[in-house]
Amino acid sequence: MSERSPQTTVDSSTNDAVPEKKSCRLPAFLDHFNARELKVFFRCWVGIWVASLLIFITPSLTSIGTATFFASLVLLINPPSGIVFIYLLGSLTLFIGICLAWAWGVISMKAALAARPAADTQARLAALQQAAVAQANATGQPTASVMQQLIFDGYMLDTRVTAVAFCLICTFIYFMARLRASNPKTALTSIFGIIISDLFLNFIPLLPSFSGTLPLTLVKPAAIGVGLGFACSVLFFPRSTSHVVLDSMEDILELLKEPLAFTSVTLGQKAQQPDIDRLHKTHAKIIQEYRKMEPGLAFLPLDFSVGRWGPEEVASFKEPMRQVVAAIILLLEFHIGRIRGEVRTDDLLREHVEQTKDAPLTDEKQPHKVGAQQLSQLVDLLQGLRSPDNQQLSQEVVDKLVHTSAMAIDACLEALAVTKDCLHMVNCRRWLRRASPTEREDLYHRSQTVLENLRKAHTGFLHDMTELLIGHFAPTVNGDAAPDQRKLGALVVGMVFEEHVCTAISRTEALLSRVSTAFHDSKGTKIWWPTSLRYAAAWAFRKKAKTPATTTGVEDDPDEAEDLTKTAQEKLRISRGYRPKHRSAWGRAILGTYHWFTSNEGLFALRMVVVTIALGIPGVIPHTAGFYYREKGLWGLIMAQTGLLVYMSEFTFSVLGRLVGTVVGGVLGLLAWYIGSANGPGNPYGLSAVLAVMVAVMIWVRLYIRPNLLQGGIMGGATFLLVVAYSYDDTHIPQYGNPGVGYTVFWRRLLLVLIGVAAATIVQMFPRPPSAARHICKSLSRTVRTLSDHYALLLSCWGRSRQDGRVLAEPISLQLSEGLVMLDDPIDLLRYEFSSSRFDSESLARVKRLCHDMNRSLGQLLQFSGTLPVEFHHRLAQQTALLDHQCIGEVMAVLGMCEQALKTGDALPEILPTPLVRRAFEYWQSHPREIDFSPDTVRDEHYRRFCVALSAYLKFLGTIDELVLVIKGVLGEAHLVSHELGDLV
Repeated sequence: MSERSPQTTVDSSTNDAVPEKKSCRLPAFLDHFNARELKVFFRCWVGIWVASLLIFITPSLTSIGTATFFASLVLLINPPSGIVFIYLLGSLTLFIGICLAWAWGVISMKAALAARPAADTQARLAALQQAAVAQANATGQPTASVMQQLIFDGYMLDTRVTAVAFCLICTFIYFMARLRASNPKTALTSIFGIIISDLFLNFIPLLPSFSGTLPLTLVKPAAIGVGLGFACSVLFFPRSTSHVVLDSMEDILELLKEPLAFTSVTLGQKAQQPDIDRLHKTHAKIIQEYRKMEPGLAFLPLDFSVGRWGPEEVASFKEPMRQVVAAIILLLEFHIGRIRGEVRTDDLLREHVEQTKDAPLTDEKQPHKVGAQQLSQLVDLLQGLRSPDNQQLSQEVVDKLVHTSAMAIDACLEALAVTKDCLHMVNCRRWLRRASPTEREDLYHRSQTVLENLRKAHTGFLHDMTELLIGHFAPTVNGDAAPDQRKLGALVVGMVFEEHVCTAISRTEALLSRVSTAFHDSKGTKIWWPTSLRYAAAWAFRKKAKTPATTTGVEDDPDEAEDLTKTAQEKLRISRGYRPKHRSAWGRAILGTYHWFTSNEGLFALRMVVVTIALGIPGVIPHTAGFYYREKGLWGLIMAQTGLLVYMSEFTFSVLGRLVGTVVGGVLGLLAWYIGSANGPGNPYGLSAVLAVMVAVMIWVRLYIRPNLLQGGIMGGATFLLVVAYSYDDTHIPQYGNPGVGYTVFWRRLLLVLIGVAAATIVQMFPRPPSAARHICKSLSRTVRTLSDHYALLLSCWGRSRQDGRVLAEPISLQLSEGLVMLDDPIDLLRYEFSSSRFDSESLARVKRLCHDMNRSLGQLLQFSGTLPVEFHHRLAQQTALLDHQCIGEVMAVLGMCEQALKTGDALPEILPTPLVRRAFEYWQSHPREIDFSPDTVRDEHYRRFCVALSAYLKFLGTIDELVLVIKGVLGEAHLVSHELGDLV
């Protein structure tokens, strides 16, 4: 039985076409009650609960100090939820930040204290001692305590020391902030480095002498937390990289069943179409799960595991898995494009009919409609192609297509299921419940039977579907009669569907064959040692190298994705472009320096320095230093620093999450404190029992909350720990500056959070808020530019029989799809942003979807560039003007103008060479070519794939036309041409 029950069923994969079974489903936030995730939850819960117990053990509390809670906080920020090696790597980045800040802080302390002459220091120390003795005699307090109080109240402050300390520490904070903004992997390095730097920033001006061990108050609990996390990772359900990768493959196979399950019921059913949003969500889930798997594959050489498959066997599944994902995604996108295309065509024609009907009723001048010139030409084209028996497949044919494909789809689903069973038996039955030789033999024979059935189903589907199309479209494919142009579109749709299903079946067959062979050849359980440690160093220094994780990060920047197009161009020796005139060295240096400081990373780091100075200054002013220390002003500084984000939409959402998280965490902390201690000083046993329950809630939120709510979840956990820990500290190790007990801790914490958020908001807003809308527009502009590169690469490969394009087609297409999926959450968050950009969340989502469609079409064409025979290359070029220089120039010009419009926000001209689809049909009519749809050609595999290429190219042109209309709908039109003057001429 699988450890993780599938989240969807075949019956629930459609909306209206198949009745959905009524079942009691948990909310998405709570839908994690399966063996795999409960094991991870238990491991993380044990680690953070044991770390919290150190707060209530008197010897450990006395030894570590009031920051004992920091061990639990470290585990909350960096829980041991993944691979053991990856957890150590993450902890290493954490300590790299701490060590760098510690080293720089020591250097800064030496330099700052050296700025004050030794004579002045000695005189000030003597005055401090005299003042402490006098105050101790007056109050009866110990002289050492009074001296410490005077020091923290700012008695030793000196402007020279403060200036040097702020200059040096703020320089370090600037570079740490840049590091965080430019490389999401270094978030822990940056955050903990800045926290340690804040200690030096706050205490260097206050201390009378050098103290190199200042950060130990936080370093010791941080090291304890990391150690507890490592122990829990090893002792409780340890997971290797291969284990995680195979889990991801199982999840991908489960998700791939959904497109296949609703393939039959979605084809042609116009009255009861499935929810297209649901199809888009399925598409995004598959891409996200594939993104989650890829980093683990790169870490396989570092894997230490026990099992039947080593790193090489697991890595060998990458290519067939990628091909299956690409094939089934294309099938899914075929349905999405067909449904959306039919709806859009109906809307355009209906709108045209309504306008035509209303026009003669009034003599008033109709207001200009954006895109009217292009829409009128497009409607003329659609009316010429559309008729009652054109394009749309009749319900009778649809039923036959469903019946013909049902057996093949069922065989494909069964093949995915048995592939998943093989992966599960090897992956999840390593230690306990090991499979017996009989079970393994039965599963292997089952896989061979399913493989044979899949091959038969493939052959039968290909024959039956071809004969069905020939039989239905007999007048069209009859060589004795003229082709019925009205039915050619429907025939092409049927052939495209046939090719997509055949491709999905053949790719599934290859995956099952590879997994079955590896399953049979694995002889026994072995210990697999790391085969290469070089990737660890490469990962640390490569900004684009990702980390295996349970969820995708919200800080991934789609602009940082490695462009495989450059690799393809280098292999094919194609230049990306020529720049005949270069700037001088001085010009390049000045311009590079300016861009370095004014980039997103530079402005973010500058804001970090400004907020650091603004909230750090009160701690080094003589009149406010004592108040700042007693009220824990350092919390407010850290809140402001960690609250700053690169873009405004993320910041707005983060502020709401942090405030809500602080209040909720504080309330839970008060409940835990007063339940466990009532009005007493704190019962360690009662508090330990209460924290066992409360910590479970905190870690559940930390692990399974949505990524864009993660900061709020961590803030809630931190507030909860602070309320309990400082309340207990105040009653057991009282010292100067303790914030109080219970409610006093909470309201002070809330006030400081509000101060930090307010300061971060001011710095984030002025002088100009960093708009996520502008960033996403630039990202989509770069995507359009990349698609132009893909288009140029396609034209360079077309008709040359080069295999490089075919080999790189699917990786390029998948890479761009991953980058576009990464924009889903940022686009969704735009609803919370105040921006001057005219692009909103809805319009940018449409642009992103159209980029998806163009990417899919170009990916198909690039693949066919290396697989279609040369004669079909020439035929497609002759019939669609694929290689005509004038048409290429028009496509490039429109793409270039769309790219610039997205970047600059300038309106597109009214008159453009659009619709491009009409241009292709006009070329076809002006260069008549005989269309051969004889029975022999319909049965030809290469001709069927030629039809897919034809459909993909027309879809590419149509998507560009739609992109122009979307951009015009947002930005308007420029350079209008008066049609009345045109009529007079």
